[in-house]
Amino acid sequence: MKPITVFRLLTLLGYFGLIFFIMAWHLFIHPLAPEYISITLLMQVGPLMFALKGILHGRAYTHAWASYLALLYFIMGVWFGATEDTRQFGVIICLLSINFFIGAVFYARLRGRADKQLQQAGE
Repeated sequence: MKPITVFRLLTLLGYFGLIFFIMAWHLFIHPLAPEYISITLLMQVGPLMFALKGILHGRAYTHAWASYLALLYFIMGVWFGATEDTRQFGVIICLLSINFFIGAVFYARLRGRADKQLQQAGE
């Protein structure tokens, strides 16, 4: 398997893992009060939606700026990991965000190089 494919899969695993795990945590594993569910999910899953189209289409530019988004979720994971009752949530969020970050950074780098070589070959 090519490295670019590995990093793409790592990005997708981290990205969709964050989306599904945050939703599962707040809806099923550790449910919130009904009046807080919608705003919590909007605040925690909403920022990931900005990168959805570019991540799905494999755009290098989106992967590059989405790596900064992954750092936001790493900080969130550390925040939740600091307390006893949400430690599991925080650790899993940290692991998924690290996957997302590493995959996005290296995919953007390799995809950018491949696009540049393709452009130079066409000239």
